[in-house]
Amino acid sequence: MRQRLVAALAGVPGARAAARTLRRGRSRASLLAQRPRHRALAGLVAAERDGEDAAIAVIGPHADALAQLVRARSPRAVVTAYSGNESERHVAMVVDGPFDVVVDLGGTAGRLRRFEATLFHLRPGGILVVPGGAVELGPHRGDLGVLLDTAGSPPEGPGTTLGRLQDFRDVVGRHVTHRVVGKDLLLTHDARQVLAKLREPEFNDYLRLAETPHRLLRTLPAEEPPPAPEGGEGPVPRRLPMHRPISSATISLREYRDVRVAPKQVLVGDRVLLPDTFRHNQWPHLVHSRLVDHGARFARPKGRVQAASLPRLSGTYLHLDNEFRGHFGHLLTETLSRVWSWPEALAIDPDARVLVGTTSKRPRPLDYELELYEACGIPRDRIDVIDRPVLVDRLISGTPLFSHPDYVHPRIEQTWREVGDRLADQAEDRDWPRRFFVGRRSEKRACVNGAEVEAIFAEYGFEVVYPEDYLLGEQIRLFRAAEVAAGYAGSGLFQIAFVPEPTHVIMVGPASYTPRNEYLMAAVHGHRVEAVICEAGGKGIQTSYSFDAEREGPYLRSLLERLP
Repeated sequence: MRQRLVAALAGVPGARAAARTLRRGRSRASLLAQRPRHRALAGLVAAERDGEDAAIAVIGPHADALAQLVRARSPRAVVTAYSGNESERHVAMVVDGPFDVVVDLGGTAGRLRRFEATLFHLRPGGILVVPGGAVELGPHRGDLGVLLDTAGSPPEGPGTTLGRLQDFRDVVGRHVTHRVVGKDLLLTHDARQVLAKLREPEFNDYLRLAETPHRLLRTLPAEEPPPAPEGGEGPVPRRLPMHRPISSATISLREYRDVRVAPKQVLVGDRVLLPDTFRHNQWPHLVHSRLVDHGARFARPKGRVQAASLPRLSGTYLHLDNEFRGHFGHLLTETLSRVWSWPEALAIDPDARVLVGTTSKRPRPLDYELELYEACGIPRDRIDVIDRPVLVDRLISGTPLFSHPDYVHPRIEQTWREVGDRLADQAEDRDWPRRFFVGRRSEKRACVNGAEVEAIFAEYGFEVVYPEDYLLGEQIRLFRAAEVAAGYAGSGLFQIAFVPEPTHVIMVGPASYTPRNEYLMAAVHGHRVEAVICEAGGKGIQTSYSFDAEREGPYLRSLLERLP
């Protein structure tokens, strides 16, 4: 009845004040009904942390009311109520934490997600209080109860795990314990050195809120993404088609002080994994091969190192390492997309150096890496390689201008053009083929009957080439001279980034190849890019595949026959 009366009054001129009064009355009545329960919760929190100078967080509806009651029962505690969306709450709790107690008033809906997002805001031994959560352990358990019941045990079959929480099961099984007090569920963990993940915009918010020596130096505003390039894919597009919208991104330049840097692009400051740790910085779930995930928003670096025992690097360094340093494709996409920050670092400190890490297969930078760095204006003798974690006095780092599959910032066109020009100037001119097909010698993501593919291209006047047979500058001249550049999907075609004039690109690859590097590069320069999609031989991105002459052959020939 009250809801209908409020709705009716809200539409009557002059009666809105009465409607607001009714709403406030209902809110007060609801709050009064909650107060006995809140008093009991305040008592529970006080009993768990009696006499301590505890840090206590309260999240969810009526968090302010409960926080007030907890302060009254625990006057020595620092009690904070958190509102806002999950991202805002996460940043604020990173600033204020870690906590001794977190009380989740959010109710049943979304309880598992909040558990994952808040548990490791607690210090080891801290307590997560879930009011009414005891039901999670009974016959009518929810998703959180399912996780607690199956944590640490292997999946039993399809549908028994919770998507990205599969790895979280093991963490919960190893580190989380729980108990029941009345109707409430209390959880605690003993995991140490767990760090919070922060995305690019979240970390900039963190810098505004936290007392930290790190700082945001400047930003490049997001710009309208380049228009979609012409072309398409067939005979059957990938499940996530290549031709889908391109995102925009705000680009940041930051300065970090006394940060821990490990090989393979792991950066730690305070209790936070710096956003520069993550290659795919716009993914909903930030991932890294050198991290052990503790839920979507927390992780622990593999291998535990005490910061006090780390060697220190004095001076100013620009971070250009990546998770797969030395790999040609990652060099051209991830490292090159951050060299815009080199002139910025030199303006800060003319003696600045570049920091990269070792890898097991490539302990030192390869010749083509150094050649590319020099084309970016970075002398070889300014590059330092670390083979273990270090502490860096001052580290400069810039957001990538390019991150597949999501975004490309239009400013990267300047980098690609200037670097491409410098490299091309180092190579002698010669007669380059107008049509060529980039072969692939690697066994990873190999087309097992590639000879059939290359024979079809040869029928239409394409010469098979292997970029690794040429110097970098020669590769760029090869691509710049082409009317049509074709090849297997992957890094062999990444030289199209250095071709400023629109050209035609044809690539052959499996449906399991999900990156959009070629598509984003084509969008910047206006290339036409067409993809021949073969059925995948497996689920992994590196799985090999076969070209089906009956399935893909007619589509490929139709593309080639339309060439001028």
